[in-house]
Amino acid sequence: MTDTAISRLLKRIKRAFRSPLPEYQKYQAAFNDKCGLEIGGPSKIFRRDLPIYKVMRALDGVNFSAQTVWEGSLAQGQNFEYLKGRRGQQFIAEGSNLQAIADASYDFLISCNNLEHLANPLKALAEWHRVVKPGGHILLVLPRKESNFDHRREITQFEHLLEDLANGTDEHDLTHLPEILERHDRSMDEASGDLEAFRQRSLLNFENRCLHHHVFDAPLIDQMFEHAGMQVLLRTSTHTDHLALARKR
Repeated sequence: MTDTAISRLLKRIKRAFRSPLPEYQKYQAAFNDKCGLEIGGPSKIFRRDLPIYKVMRALDGVNFSAQTVWEGSLAQGQNFEYLKGRRGQQFIAEGSNLQAIADASYDFLISCNNLEHLANPLKALAEWHRVVKPGGHILLVLPRKESNFDHRREITQFEHLLEDLANGTDEHDLTHLPEILERHDRSMDEASGDLEAFRQRSLLNFENRCLHHHVFDAPLIDQMFEHAGMQVLLRTSTHTDHLALARKR
């Protein structure tokens, strides 16, 4: 067994015996016996570290394509298996354009390590806000830059997100590519290859959505929720992620 294979095995064993986050029961209360929507996923964190899947009544899912790097092949229909034996509707749609879903359709919306892959986060968050019922919840999990290949990049300024919203920035946007090529730590991204391979993959971002357009911290997440008309109820930062739960006013 190679050193890389041993390292991966040890990580899996460590995750299997890891305890849930200390405040997980407070988060669970927002989803207990409720029906919701997940953008991206299913997500491992919601099975173990923050075990909210098991308390939900039902969950549907949205993925941008019928073929993704993370989920493989997908088909629209009753195929979104978030827990063994529990399935919801799988939508194939842009996370920032949920036109197939009516206003106030869900009690909650959750998203893990997804918003950083969207070129216009405030547009997406406004769309997510639209499909959640008044008094409903949105849970964001976003990567903490210090723990991943973004650690050399600066936190995105809220003013920049406002500009993206005003300019109607869409998923073809590659504004941040020069910065990413310069500062992306490829040693922490096994799939990136050498610089030229990474550049070629990045140029095809509309097809693969591997780029992190923006870099977030807890204060920026608060600003985004405030802009969307939501009240932040819970915040947690782990070694790898920022978590924030907000309620629609």
